[in-house]
Amino acid sequence: MKAPLLLSLFLTGQIALPAQNADTARIARTLPHNILLAPLEYLSSDRLRGRHIAFREIDTAAKYIADQFRKAGAKPVPGANGYYQPFLLFLNRMTSYIRHEQVGTNIPWDMAESQGIKVKNILAFVEGTDSLLKKQYILLSAHYDHIGEANTATVIDGKRDSIFNGAMDNATGTAAVIDAARYFARYPPKRSVLFICFTAEEEGEFGSLYYARHPLVPLDHTVYNLNVDNAAYNTTTAICLFGLGRTSEDSVIREACNPYGLRVRPEPDGQGLFERSDNFSLAVKGVPAPCFSMGIIKWDDDIDRRYHSLIDEFANIDQDYVDNFIRAYILAAQYIANDPVQPRWTKGDPYEKDWQRLFGKSSSAQ
Repeated sequence: MKAPLLLSLFLTGQIALPAQNADTARIARTLPHNILLAPLEYLSSDRLRGRHIAFREIDTAAKYIADQFRKAGAKPVPGANGYYQPFLLFLNRMTSYIRHEQVGTNIPWDMAESQGIKVKNILAFVEGTDSLLKKQYILLSAHYDHIGEANTATVIDGKRDSIFNGAMDNATGTAAVIDAARYFARYPPKRSVLFICFTAEEEGEFGSLYYARHPLVPLDHTVYNLNVDNAAYNTTTAICLFGLGRTSEDSVIREACNPYGLRVRPEPDGQGLFERSDNFSLAVKGVPAPCFSMGIIKWDDDIDRRYHSLIDEFANIDQDYVDNFIRAYILAAQYIANDPVQPRWTKGDPYEKDWQRLFGKSSSAQ
């Protein structure tokens, strides 16, 4: 009798299975490989036209994410419009051009500048199991928008293409949040878990900025934000934690990555990535908020070639690495949600005083 496929691949050395413990085994049972990667494959498909916020396909993506939350059993957040937090965003043509100079085809700029574009964050939550800790929330977040289409098509690898599919940036992060909702709806931790897929990150973190100013769960009950955002990767043996060394949860994040053979690296120098992701909107309010990202040894020409590129497609990513990456993210979130001690900024961090102001008035978050 032939060995099962995964065991056969392991024995022949083609893939490495994570070290098994009760937690990793439970995640594996709940989220087999094809189920875990299905949201990534769908959200980065051509049919969604690069998920630009001015294209109607962004609403298709939003409905898909909301449906996944609902099917998982994650509940709508009180105060939301179902699973949505809608708002009106006014886009400036020149600002958008500076950020993404190739993008512009079919964007209704007159409407964007004068009437605004209707956009929406997507939210859900799972209530915690501990009578006291469930009053505290761990926020798991990622942005689901991307940069749309190029003005002109380009032939790459023999294929004429104009769609920025955004598999790494940030369909992978969105899939991680969806998969986390699937897992925690079945196995809720002690703290409650809030899931948000933010809109309009590519235009300036507008979705997370809006939420931080209009939170549906009070910020003094939101004790940690573990955001996911990606540019590209040049190692499959590590993740980058933007904000490594700045919060109390480094050790548990390392512990969660270890079974999957992943080290935890700091963000590469000189890019300001901590400030360029949605976690920053929560950090400035005092919420401890690092960003969990794919592994970058240094920001080199290969990262530049793949970041905001037409080649950022599902077929071009290492699926085994993404599998381990998402599972490690979920395990890290579980450890943080079950930690009896409230997470905090490290002493002397620029946001430690904001944390003290935010939580000093809230006995329920202590």
